[in-house]
Amino acid sequence: MRSQLHVVRPCLIAALVLAACPAGAIELPNVGGEPVSLDVVNTAAATYHFDNRNDDSRYPSRYLDDNYGEILDRLDAQINWWRLQLGTRLNASFYVARPSATSIDLQQKVLDDEVSFSLEDARRELHTRYRTTVYPAKLWLTYTYPGVEATVGDFYAQLGRGLVFSVRKMDELAIDTTLRGGRLVLDKDFGALRLEATAIAGQMNPLRVDDASGRRLHGDGSPLFFGFPAADDLVTNETTLDAQGNPRTRAVVEAARPNYLEDTVLGGRLEAGVKGVELAANGALLLRKSYTEEYNRCLSEGGADPQAAPRLCGGQFPEFNVVSAPPARQHNTIRTFSGSVSIPSIAQRGDLYVEVAGQQLRDGHLDRDNAPTKDLSGYAVYVAANGRSGPLAVSLEGKHYRRFFPLSANIDVSVLSNPGFSAPEFEGVAYNQPPTAEPVYVEPIGAPNVCVTGGRGRADYRFNRGAAIYAWLGHYVSFSERQANHECNTEEAYRTDTWDAAAGTEIDFDGRRSHVRAWAGVRQSDEADSGNVFYSEGYVRYDVVKHLTGAFSLQVQGNSRRRYRPENFESSWLEGDNYLALQWSPHLAAIFGHEYTSVPGCGPGKEREFCHFFNGGLQWKSGSRRTTLDQVVDTVNLFVGQRRGGLRCVSGVCRSFPQFEGARLELVSRF
Repeated sequence: MRSQLHVVRPCLIAALVLAACPAGAIELPNVGGEPVSLDVVNTAAATYHFDNRNDDSRYPSRYLDDNYGEILDRLDAQINWWRLQLGTRLNASFYVARPSATSIDLQQKVLDDEVSFSLEDARRELHTRYRTTVYPAKLWLTYTYPGVEATVGDFYAQLGRGLVFSVRKMDELAIDTTLRGGRLVLDKDFGALRLEATAIAGQMNPLRVDDASGRRLHGDGSPLFFGFPAADDLVTNETTLDAQGNPRTRAVVEAARPNYLEDTVLGGRLEAGVKGVELAANGALLLRKSYTEEYNRCLSEGGADPQAAPRLCGGQFPEFNVVSAPPARQHNTIRTFSGSVSIPSIAQRGDLYVEVAGQQLRDGHLDRDNAPTKDLSGYAVYVAANGRSGPLAVSLEGKHYRRFFPLSANIDVSVLSNPGFSAPEFEGVAYNQPPTAEPVYVEPIGAPNVCVTGGRGRADYRFNRGAAIYAWLGHYVSFSERQANHECNTEEAYRTDTWDAAAGTEIDFDGRRSHVRAWAGVRQSDEADSGNVFYSEGYVRYDVVKHLTGAFSLQVQGNSRRRYRPENFESSWLEGDNYLALQWSPHLAAIFGHEYTSVPGCGPGKEREFCHFFNGGLQWKSGSRRTTLDQVVDTVNLFVGQRRGGLRCVSGVCRSFPQFEGARLELVSRF
């Protein structure tokens, strides 16, 4: 059921599944006396998008995400022999009835002035969307030996608790970023002393196709990324009047340009453990590719046409709009480092972790006068402690961040500066993930963690194996939530005070075959200078499973929220998700869902009305791999209906998803 609650999972094509079957069925012989094993996982799906009812006359993207089909594929294969593991992932994207800027319906809306954009705007929007793409997304070779692990290719990595560096897969947000290069891990015990050293180096490798929008990411070109998609020239039409006043249309060609300039990272970690204490030092150097100086020179030599010069120079020397970009995108050299102390066991009743980090933003981008962006330096302190005594467990988290910025990828996310080449859907791609000390589902406003002090305490009390209650209380003071505050000015005009509280219960019964997980909470942020509400929310979240008989059970899961943000809307609004599933374990689940929102503008012409979204689905799991059919049809998901759009967050990382209305059939095969 959980897979139906999140974003659309990566989808794959059935043709590659069939191609993988013979490989999965072959019994590989031993090589050099060592066994050889091959694992293949293929996930394939076909999706058709109907009209998702999100039209907005200001944005062509809202009219170009309806009535098309997509066939997406992810083929993962890895072979193990001796101390080596070779792995690869092949990504493929195909589109059927691709949206067109020349559709009769859209042309009529433009002619009738029903929309405020032109057909050329629509052509630009489609230039990097719905493009057939097949490329080797991930590739790695790993050697393991006691005390040694070496990887060449793609790998995930985290230094410390994510303050310094963190890249991983986040299915809920369709984010999967790796570092392509090399990693070496060495560890050795010297009696009571344990040492571990990690070194990493390479270029960042985010996914090149966003499944939710069909947007494609184009790099500038690097020998590390062979076979990756490249940008194309953009051809649009321009209408002018001749000397007699007659309209003349001519094709205008804009040279292809990337929307991602490959970031390079060097980093490492040194850890020492002795007598129940672990000390660690982490460091990462982020180096950005930049053409700012060449771009400025081209503009100064561009001649008398100030409108054509930026596009001409941008094609030769890709330059992203960094004037309003966060500081991490305005600097070409970023050094982040930290030291940590961990005590994993304190009298067998608790643990403690403390990490102190520093960040230096240097080598700032040049403005049009070739003056560099101001250097910035910041720091962060994070503390986590847990204690246990009998049925009571207490956990505390605290953070104090000052001018500590997310390491955002060097991606052109502007929708205005380079229309036709930018990729705003990739704005959430970043290379660190500072702990938020908040519930994982909190949706941050602005960038509250850049300059914040606060923490959260949670207490759990367990009556017995089947019953427990818990509650938490958090308080946060941020100076970067209301508006951008890169200097971390602590005046009252920037400050927000936030309280976050919740209480819940966990109950197991029917021999632990049934359970209740439910909690309710409130969150309120106030503006310090005026005392006015900046944001408030009250919510209930639940997950209830009731065993019926034999292998059958019933599950209900969801949440309901009342939200209020006066900066956007005069009154509060409701939104929520509720799902009901009948399960035959472990094989079959039938699911019905209802999502809703009353946010103004949730649908065309709806300002104070509810928008409802209904869907249904079936999920099949084979539960074994004994036969070829079980392997080919390991998991099948069918989804038909609608899904509410909006912002979705996981531990402070967020992205906005469009509404969905259509049908999706997904097949997972394992060999």
